[in-house]
Amino acid sequence: MATPTRNDMKTGEPPKGATPEEIEKHIESTRADLGETVEALSHKLDLRSQAQEKLASARSKVGAAATTIKLLAMRPVTMIAAGATVVVAGVAGAVAWKRRH
Repeated sequence: MATPTRNDMKTGEPPKGATPEEIEKHIESTRADLGETVEALSHKLDLRSQAQEKLASARSKVGAAATTIKLLAMRPVTMIAAGATVVVAGVAGAVAWKRRH
């Protein structure tokens, strides 16, 4: 296996003996890479944008949870169970009150 030469690695320089077209392509590629790097660094340093993204994500999760809870609350079984719980609590309260008085 051959060891990569300096020009095989990303050194920022076009290979030796490159044609003008190859050099232009290399320059365009380097500019694109540099643009992506600057954009990534800008995003990392933009704390306001990061906070807004996290807030939007949290709001989305809360909205999804609220929708799930609403759907569960609308199910007849859930409504019957909730009603039965209220009735049992009321009866237990009445019995406890009656024993004290």
